[in-house]
Amino acid sequence: MNFICEPALQEYMQKKKRAAILVEEITSSNSDFEITELHIRLVDEKAARLFKTKKRYYACQTDFGEVLLPPFKLKIADTVVFSLKSFLGIKYVAQKGIET
Repeated sequence: MNFICEPALQEYMQKKKRAAILVEEITSSNSDFEITELHIRLVDEKAARLFKTKKRYYACQTDFGEVLLPPFKLKIADTVVFSLKSFLGIKYVAQKGIET
């Protein structure tokens, strides 16, 4: 696997003092059907340790930090690109290459 982090996201991670990108699966079942989607967020070193030890996430070391992946199977492309997006002034991490 090759993880690429766009320069704007790298700068944002340094500014916010975040060392890892967390990929987690979120399930909502508030209605007659269940929705599952990926949630990508930045975490600090303390949260990264918690996910690695307590929740058994595994870490992939990259040149920009760690990418934490859940302990179950995801469809991951050979190259995954993380980028910083913004909507109405709210910044979030987007990705291309990982599917549930």
